This record gives sequence, C-alpha cells and structure tokens, in this order.
Amino acid sequence: MKQLNFFIDKLFDKKIDGTGLALFRIVYSAILLCEICQLYYFRHLIFDKVPYIERAEIDFGIPIVLWFTSVLFVLFGAFTRFFTILNYILSLILVGSIHAFEYHVFYAYMGINFLLMFMPVSQCLSLDRLFVKLKYSNTTFQYNPSKNVRQFYYFVVPLLGLGIVYLDSVFYKVVTPMWYRGLGSWLPSSIPMMTHVNSSFLLNQEWLIKAVGWLTIVFELIFTFVFFKKKWRWTILVVGLILHGGILVEFPIPWFALTACCIYILIVPINVWKSLLARKSDSTPTLTLFYDSECPLCVRTKIAVGHFNSKNKIAFKTVQLDAQEIPELKNIDKETLLIDIHSVDNKGKVYNGIDTYIQVLSRIWYFVPIALLLRIPGIYTLAKKVYSYVAKNRTLVRCTDDNCGYNPPIFSDGDNLKVLQNISLFDIKRASWKSFLVLAILIQMMLVTHSWSFEKLRESLNIKGSSIDNSYMNITHGIGKLTKTFLGLTEHQVFTDRIHFDNYNHIISVIYKDKNGNEKWLPIIDKNGQPDLYIYGSNWVNWTFRVNGMSVDQTMLSEGVKRYTAFWANRNNIDLKDAQFIVKVKKVEAPKHWEKDFLNKQIAKPWIDGGYVEWKDNKFTSNIKNIESL
Repeated sequence: MKQLNFFIDKLFDKKIDGTGLALFRIVYSAILLCEICQLYYFRHLIFDKVPYIERAEIDFGIPIVLWFTSVLFVLFGAFTRFFTILNYILSLILVGSIHAFEYHVFYAYMGINFLLMFMPVSQCLSLDRLFVKLKYSNTTFQYNPSKNVRQFYYFVVPLLGLGIVYLDSVFYKVVTPMWYRGLGSWLPSSIPMMTHVNSSFLLNQEWLIKAVGWLTIVFELIFTFVFFKKKWRWTILVVGLILHGGILVEFPIPWFALTACCIYILIVPINVWKSLLARKSDSTPTLTLFYDSECPLCVRTKIAVGHFNSKNKIAFKTVQLDAQEIPELKNIDKETLLIDIHSVDNKGKVYNGIDTYIQVLSRIWYFVPIALLLRIPGIYTLAKKVYSYVAKNRTLVRCTDDNCGYNPPIFSDGDNLKVLQNISLFDIKRASWKSFLVLAILIQMMLVTHSWSFEKLRESLNIKGSSIDNSYMNITHGIGKLTKTFLGLTEHQVFTDRIHFDNYNHIISVIYKDKNGNEKWLPIIDKNGQPDLYIYGSNWVNWTFRVNGMSVDQTMLSEGVKRYTAFWANRNNIDLKDAQFIVKVKKVEAPKHWEKDFLNKQIAKPWIDGGYVEWKDNKFTSNIKNIESL
C-alpha cells in the first residue's frame, strides 16, 4: 500500500496537458449516445411487458431523451459538472431497469459515468472553457485558462475500466478448457449465432488463432501492472486495440468494443495528441476579422470565434489600430467599421455584418451547415435584421478600475483554496481519490475470490460449502450487487465455455408467414444462422443467452419469441389480430477442439422445423417444439 500511495502522490503532483482527457470525453460520449439511440429505438421491446400491447407503466422515451440530452451536453463540455451528475443518475435508473437485456458494457458505463462527475474532463476542447474565458475577460484583458490537469486522471479510468476487469477475468479463463487450449478467440468466432462475419480465412490458421487466445490471457494478466509505464505504452496500445478491434469486427457488440478502444485514448502519450492537433494548424489565415477593441460584445465575439478557430483560418485585428492599414478598408469611414463588423478574405473581398459571420462559420468545419443555412433566402433576411438590431443596440462600456480590477480564478484543482488552516481543497481531493481507489481495488480483490480459480482452491482446501465459506460468499455477493449497480465493479466471467458455450448446439430463428404463404425472416437470426440487425449489443445478449442459451428454457424461449414478434410486427405494420410465425432450428456442434473450416460447416447445416407461434386478437399462443429433444 505504501508503494501505491507513493505512486498516486507522484501522479497527483505532476500536471500535463488535458487534451487527451477531453478527447476521451468526446469519443466516449459519442459512443454512449449510440447506445442510447439503440435503447430508444428498442425501448418498447426492452421495457414493455408485451411490446406495444401491454405497455410499461411509464413512458421510458422521456427519460431516455433526457439521458441523451445530458450526454450531448457532456460531449460538448457545456455545464459539464451538472450534466455528468444527471448522466450518472439517469444511467443508474435506466441501466438498472433492464435486467433481461443487461450486458457487460453496462458495468463500464456505470463506472465511467461515476468517475466523470469528479474529473476535469472539460478543461480542454469544451464550451465550459469558453464560458470561463468570456466571464473573466474584458476589453483590456483576455483570460486564457490553464489546459493542465493532474496526470492521475489519465490513469484512473484505464485502471478501473480495463485493468481490474482484465485481471478479474483471467481468474476465470485460466481454468476453463476453452482458454487454456488456446480456443478463446477461435471458439466464439466459429459458432454462427455468435459472430456476424465469416472470418474462416483467419480461423483456419490454427496456431495463429491459438496464439491470439493465449496472448489475450497474458495481456490481461500483465496490463494492470505495466500500462502506466512509458516503455510499455506502445506495446499495450497496439495489442489492446488489435484485440478489441477484433471484438468489434467479429461480434455484434460494437459499443462494448468501442468503449474499450476509447479508454485507450488515455494511454496514448499526450505529445501525440498535441502534435496531431498542431499539424492541423494552417499557417496562413484565409479571413481577417476586424473588431472594435473597446466594445465588450465585440471582444466577446472575438474570443468565441478564436475558441473554435482550431485551424487558425481566421486572423483578428482591431479597427482602432489596424483597419486603415488595409487598402480594401481605407474608403470605409471609421464610424461604419465600428458599427458593423467587417472582414477581408485572402482575395481582398470585403464582408460586413451577417456576411462576415457566414464567412467565419464556413471556415470552422462543424459550423459549415449553419453557414449554409444562413445563406438560404428568407433565413438570410431574418438573420440580417437580427444582427442589425443587436449591432445598433449594443452597449459600449469603457474599462475602469471598477470593472477591470479583479483577479481571474484558477480554473483547475483549486490548489490555493484553504479549507482549514493547514488543509487545502486539493489535499481533500487527493485523499478522497486515494481512499476511493484503494476501496475499489479491495472490492475487486474480494470479488476475485468468487472466481473459478478460487473455487478450485477452496475445494482443494476442503472449505467450499462450509458455514464460514457460505457466510463469506453471501456477504460478498451482497456487496457485489451494490458495487455492480453503482460503480460497475463486478465479476467478469464473460466469453467462457462454462457459462456460454458448453453444449450450445442449436440456433433458433423466427419467420413470418403471411396469408399467401410467403415467408419473411425476422431480422434476429439470418439464413446462415448469424446475428441480424435486431440483435446487436444488449439485444444480442438477450436473444443469444437468455431467450435462447446453452440449455433452452421453453418458457423463456416462448416469452422471448412473443416479445420479439410483437415488436417486429408493430414496426412492420403487421396486424396481430391474426398472424403466424414459424420457428426454425439449426442443430450445430459444440466444439471442444480446433477444427478446420468449422464455421462454414455449421453454416451449411440445414434448418429444421421447430414449431410455430400464433397471434389471435393480440393474444399469443406458443406451439414451439422441445428444442433440446430435436
């Protein structure tokens, strides 16, 4: 613990550029928005008792839209503290409400969403940074907040979001035949209902694919202990991105794979991000903007434009000092230049008023749609009138000792803010983070004792099932439930033969049969037996391991088919007063050893009759055969 304490102190004492942290915020928020969009589209499938027929007690569309909005604000870094808190609360409510569709990326969301509330993720590339600039700037002084953050924040997310997850999963994998035989990557990619692509050309390279499986175990074992070391950074980055990129390509869980890849942004050396952004800067501006340096509104406009002027396409000059040096502006009297904002492009063309703003917006790539919108007749006329009104009624306030004599705040950790005589706010933050990190590690170590490796150890010591063992397991399971819900700290026995693949020898698909006898495959499992459009992310986990599964529960299967057929029918305008769906089954093999061309052999297996289901007057009747007996 002393070593950990020293390491944390070292990370807290060092400040580095916060651009990587901001990029993580942006990319992570974009991925989470995709998950929320999917959740919104399938909200009736997930939350209704029977989609569109027996509705959920509340309309989940509204909280999902609120969640989307809060994450959107986080993405742009606007009012970040408030919206990260709202994001966490809404994710707690919504993710906690969908147990049947729960899957492992939800734990990552909860952990990251919790951490975001306490991290300075809006220090760079954010609207919050602009708001602070505007608040503490005036006509004689322009405030530029520090971009630096504590290095600690770059390490806490990889440690809790990847490190302890990897380490925990190793204690499950090393004792499962699928993984110690080197089949950890091959087996899931070789069963049709698990993968949405056919990568047989790689799967047929026995030693290559086995090496990937063994490499995964080694990588997960060492990651926690080396990811923060400079000499290991690029090795960890390359291997980690390849492995998670493989998950993205192979399996229909894109938001999980992308979330993991996103965390690797924080492992990339910060100099990489700084140099990449520097390369995007244009040395020669294509537009020069002239502003009234004595007008507060004009100065604020200049600051706002400069904040978004990442490619330096826009240069700034004052009317008072520079305008008369420009030939194109010499014939314009100073009063007109002061009233109407002017600009000159690199071809010498002069723009004023709303046309200047259109030119500015067209040089900032993400504002180009707004520039195009402002050019539309009617909208252009309205915008011109609004601009004229604001320009004529702006207030000119000269800077005096009263409104310019303040000291801007420290836009960082509040090092200088004293809470007690000898204790600063920074001291409290550091102590709090230390306590949280130690607690999180201890909780995860406790959860590791639930793993199959420790199960074997307890069996060998002949203590499994004893009263002490049972009491310990009950207590720690209770703690684990709380930490999984609130912090995303849980067990990670994903993609193992013991709970996912052993004797999983059947694929189930559903087909709609219309009155003319025409058949249409529902976008759940396609004709190859592989995942279709409906089962990505949480839906894939629900259909593949809960509705279906290693051992079929006929009641759960029937309820699942009812749910999916009701949802699909409503989305496709199929009347459930009288509708019939055929259930098809493909019997496949559950492999124990590597076999060449195994995936193609399973895809080639024929579909057999698995019974049917009917809807009569919105009432569901199941006539599904016993799948295990087929």
